[in-house]
Amino acid sequence: MQVTGNQNSAFLIFSASPGRKSSPAKKNLQEKIAAVQETPTIKRDILFNAFSKSRNNVPTLEAVGTVALFRAEDALKFLSLRKDSPQSSIVEDLDKTSRFRDLRINRLNDLKNSLTNLQSRVSRLQQKDALNIRQGKSSKPEVVQVSAGKNSPRTNFSVRVSRLAQENVLVSDEQTAPLGSLGLSGSFFVNGSKVTVEASDSIFDIRNKINFGEDLNNNGILDGPEDLNENNILDTYSVAATEFGPGVFVNEDLNGNGTLDPSEDANNNDRLDGGTTETNVVASVQGNRLVLTSLAGKDTGINLRDDDNVLLSLGFFERDGKGNPVLKERQFDSDKPGVNLIKNSQNAEIEVNGATATSLSNIFQNVVEDTTLTVKQVSQRQAQISLFIDTTEVAAQIKSLFRQFNDSVITLNDILAQSRIFANDKDIQKIRNDLTGPSQAKTRELSQRNRDIDAVRGSTENRKLLGIDIKNTQKNRVQEQSVLGVVQALKSGKTLSLQGGVRNLIQRLTSIGIRTLEDDTFTVDTGKLNRALNINTDEVLDLFNNPENGILTLLDKQLNRILDSGLGDIVLKKQEISLGISSFSGLVPDKLRQLKESIAYTGLVKNLIAVA
Repeated sequence: MQVTGNQNSAFLIFSASPGRKSSPAKKNLQEKIAAVQETPTIKRDILFNAFSKSRNNVPTLEAVGTVALFRAEDALKFLSLRKDSPQSSIVEDLDKTSRFRDLRINRLNDLKNSLTNLQSRVSRLQQKDALNIRQGKSSKPEVVQVSAGKNSPRTNFSVRVSRLAQENVLVSDEQTAPLGSLGLSGSFFVNGSKVTVEASDSIFDIRNKINFGEDLNNNGILDGPEDLNENNILDTYSVAATEFGPGVFVNEDLNGNGTLDPSEDANNNDRLDGGTTETNVVASVQGNRLVLTSLAGKDTGINLRDDDNVLLSLGFFERDGKGNPVLKERQFDSDKPGVNLIKNSQNAEIEVNGATATSLSNIFQNVVEDTTLTVKQVSQRQAQISLFIDTTEVAAQIKSLFRQFNDSVITLNDILAQSRIFANDKDIQKIRNDLTGPSQAKTRELSQRNRDIDAVRGSTENRKLLGIDIKNTQKNRVQEQSVLGVVQALKSGKTLSLQGGVRNLIQRLTSIGIRTLEDDTFTVDTGKLNRALNINTDEVLDLFNNPENGILTLLDKQLNRILDSGLGDIVLKKQEISLGISSFSGLVPDKLRQLKESIAYTGLVKNLIAVA
């Protein structure tokens, strides 16, 4: 490589074209430069990435110095302007025609639909256990079902269900006139919460008092007295709307029952008391009986206190041989002879390989590591449970994800480099870079590592196998001599400066660097992927699920921004096309744009000083 007219030791190197053999002198120089630049790489990249050409990898550049960055950026801008300047008025006005605008809008809609499908796929795979190769199978799913977690062991065991969990259920006697008043008055307590009964109450009224407590109208608000002016009359206030303000309408009968109701706060403590929220008991009416069901847990019973014998009259209590009221233990129905309607609370119980385990519900967690057992019915016969690895479903989901991702990338490649509907459009190029760059970075790194391993491993198996790679990752490359030579030739009036002509080089500099429609798409070797999921499980799944740099995490972030319905990239681009402008940046007033550029340049200089 030659560097002409440069007295400064800091300069920019463009990688040589593939296949060209480097001279020993050049190789030695590159090694020295790499050694010097090894430590401050991060600082260098801060400055280097400030240039759009470098950041977009158009073409692939390698920075060694800082001053050369300004010279290279200036050269690339000159070439881009040179390429655009000779266009005819017909070409320049093409994007202003309605048919061409419609075509661009239609292709954006195609891209949006593809990206939306990709977003849906990403969202599904981000759900818990979506990419889980651990599977479980029960020989008796009608008795016990199994769900394996990501850390479930590969094992087999037996389960026998000896008891299901049961909440406490208390049932009253059957009422002959359930809709009529019971003629009972007084109070009783449900799990310590007082319920007051009036002579006019039916079992439905008592049910509501147990469920809602002081919240008589079940609106979740502690209501005050309806008689706002305390005149013992239901009043309605109405003021017609005028030019000075809206009208007013107030009806004191808030619940529409035709009576003036007092405040719901019976004990004046400024809060709603009682109800299911406080008692953990829900009341219902079934078969003309009042039924109380505990919600506090399978091992927690319902505590009743009946000072005024209201519950005794309803049939929840009965008198023992000494005349004392005691809670009934049996309640039978003529329609179900021999079936006790009263249920005592109890835990579920199973035997796993002969060892007893209990649970407050019919779901057993972690009796076996990261495994859930759900019992359905009691059985004296054992169910055989198998925990194993099955990569088929996960591999199919990964291939489906990449199939949709590749569809989106191919659509972008087409409108940028094949059909060229958005050729050289920086906004569309940015969408492509944002979609492929971050999400594929880890895959590129691991794929290169595996290529290095394969080069030296011999006949031994690569235990770091992935089965995933990126297609056609090498971009067009040019040398610094070529770029500077073209610029000098153009400025001196020459038309050709290198093989292939100026137009070829300019096209390479201003395109996205796409060579085929499949550039930067994922490739999957199904056999290797299934093998990798067995021997390199954690790394393969981390490639997708890592909360910082996982493929799903990064795709979700980028797609949310690109597809945002308010200020997303697609929406803004469609607005630009509809308004007939080249970029929203053109709407910024000249002075404001100059100020923005000045601030950006000042920040760039500060970075340069920091690097120096």
